[in-house]
Parts: sequence; C-alpha cells; structure tokens
Amino acid sequence: MGKVKSFIIGAAALCCPFLAGTSTAAGTALRSAAYVSAGAVEFPHGEPLPTESGHTGETEGSSTAGTNSSVQSSGSIRPAESTRSDSMQHSTVTSGAESSPPDTSTDTGGSDVPEPQQKLGRMITVNRTENADDTDYSEFNEKSGEIYRYNFGKQQSDDYITLRSGAQVRNCTELANGVLAEAAKNEPTFGTLDSEQPSVLIYHTHTSESYLPYGESFDENYPNRSADPSRNMTAVGDAICESLSKRGISSVHDCMVYDSPIFTGAYYRSADSMREILDKYPSIKIVLDIHRDGIINADGSLVAPITEIDGKNAAQFMIISGCDDGEMDMPDYMENFKLACLLQNCAEEAYPDLARAVLFDYRNYNQDVSTGALLIEVGSHGNSLDEAVYTGELLGNIIADALEKGAE
Repeated sequence: MGKVKSFIIGAAALCCPFLAGTSTAAGTALRSAAYVSAGAVEFPHGEPLPTESGHTGETEGSSTAGTNSSVQSSGSIRPAESTRSDSMQHSTVTSGAESSPPDTSTDTGGSDVPEPQQKLGRMITVNRTENADDTDYSEFNEKSGEIYRYNFGKQQSDDYITLRSGAQVRNCTELANGVLAEAAKNEPTFGTLDSEQPSVLIYHTHTSESYLPYGESFDENYPNRSADPSRNMTAVGDAICESLSKRGISSVHDCMVYDSPIFTGAYYRSADSMREILDKYPSIKIVLDIHRDGIINADGSLVAPITEIDGKNAAQFMIISGCDDGEMDMPDYMENFKLACLLQNCAEEAYPDLARAVLFDYRNYNQDVSTGALLIEVGSHGNSLDEAVYTGELLGNIIADALEKGAE
C-alpha cells in the first residue's frame, strides 16, 4: 500500500511541476508530499527536466522528460581514480600566502629568475562536522540495474538557445527566446577582486547527496546519501574552493547539513544561513548551491552524464536559473540568468561539452536572496565521486574565469 501511495504522490508532483515550484500554499503542500515519496520517472528521450530538487528518482520530486532530442554516447570511459579523503577542519580559515620568494642572488648560469607564484585565495570553511560513516559498503554487490554513461551534447530544438560560445540554454518558460538571447549578451560585472575578501559562497541545500561507485551496474540498496563529508556534496564543494584558491580567489564554504535528519524545509534553512553569511561577507558576488542530479530511465537503469576532459572522466554539470512566475518574489531574476550565461560561456570556452544546457524554468531555489545566486547539478547519482570531484575542480576554474571577465 505504501508503494501505491508513493506512486500516487509522485505522479501528482510530476503532473504539477509548475505548482510545485511556486511559493503558494498549494505548491508548499505538494512539495511536502513529494519530499516524503520517492518516484522513479521515465526518461525516454532528450535532456531530463528536474523539478523541486532538480533530482529525478529522489524524495524531493521527480523529473519529467522534455522535448525529444538525441542523446550522444560519450564513447570509451576510463576507470575512475581513487576517492579523495582529505578534508578541512570545522570552521577554519586557510589564509592566502605568497610562495617562497624568488632567488635574487647573482645569476651565473644564465637562467631566468623564477617569478613569484600567485597568492592563494582564502578558504573559509564554516559549519563543518566530520561525521563518520560506519556503513559497510562492501555488502552492496547485487546487480539491480545498469548504469549508462551518456554525453548530453548540443540539442536541436526550439526550446534551446545557443549562446555566443556555442553553449546552450533550455528555455522552459513563456518568455520569448529572443528576449533571453538579448539578455545573455549583457554579462554581469563584478568590479575589482580582492583575494583577501571572499568573492564566492559555496553551500549545499542537500548536503548528504552522494554518488555510486564507478561501474556499469548498481545495487539498488546502495545508499545514495551520506553524512560523511568525504563522500557527499561537501567533497565537491571542497574541490571548487581549492581550485578557486589556486586562482587567488577567496571563498566561503558552508558545510552545514540542511537535509538531515529532517529533509522537508531544507531550502528555508539554507536560505537563512545564506543571508547571515552574505551579511558577514558583503564582498561575495557569486552564490552557488551545489547538488547532484538523479536521472533514471523508464526501465530503472541510471544515467550518468559524462564527458572527458584532459583524458579523465568528468561528470557533466547543469546550471539551473529560476524565472519568476509572479509568485516567487524574484523581481531581479534576469540578473541571475545573465550570470548563468556568463558561467556557461566560460565553461564552453575552457572545457567544451562539460556543461549541459542551462535550465531556465519557473523555480526559486533561494535565488531571490541574491542576484548572484544559482543552483548547479554536478553529475547524477549514477556518476562516481571521483568524476564529480574532478568536475568540482574544473568548476572552480570556470568561476574564476567568470569573475576575471566580470572584473575587466
């Protein structure tokens, strides 16, 4: 009977994605119902369309298939590298410091004097708890279904807008494509960057989301959530912030677990923290809520968005930019959209094919809190942690590129 109930609730959420994405009482009720029901949904063709959480097959909503479009295979896939286990401590600040100064003694060998390396940006880590995960993962070795690694290439559809770099936006609103294309040309500016002050906030509304081991099949009982920051979205956030630091950009990484032990209301809790952090660090220009998607085929198999960058597997990511339907209190949502397009262009220029099309839809996702706020899905639960962490490293470079372009 419980399965029937979950199916009915999940179906209701699928039938009313627009309502579920609003801040109305009915929308809140529908989201709450979807929060406590899991639903695997059909993904027959094209790019999946996430709902409240952006995750198909998750307990906070399910995806509906959008306009039919071809899915390109990623080709040969290399095994993932070993999982990273290094982590920063709770509420720490890693200050930027100059590397060893160049040798200014007399050069008798004719070699050039080495240039000083770039000053590292600060990594400010807050609300971090090093929770141990005592799960025996070796128990999960049943073959419940297949994992298919797909490359979501460029789409040919009226729903898609092509940006100057060749990257794309998927328009799921009633706004004309021409209006969005024109807005995308007006990229945001950020002014002068100060490596001592944070320019980026990374946080995770669904912190405990995790990934599966690398492979061609999965055990349906394998946990897709973890309290261990070395296994969940915190590890991806760490990689982003470390990459930013190497580029001389300071960041704040909020590691608070908002989705456990109570899942419902996670977005309200993370929004409160966002406001506190932004009040404390007014220098922050970009605010990113880092998630992972959950894409399930009609036959129960999983989809792992994938591409290859410099000979390594990277989980494709997707930016979600919200549009106000008149009930979300997001009057400046187009500013968020401009930032999404800037990041998308930087991604395509630096790492072609790493980014899936931006999803522009009637969503909120706390994007009313800042005009620099966006949600990014890094891979899906079918991806491995190593693939996602590698993408986090690349995302740090993409964000740095965007900030530098906006400071020009």
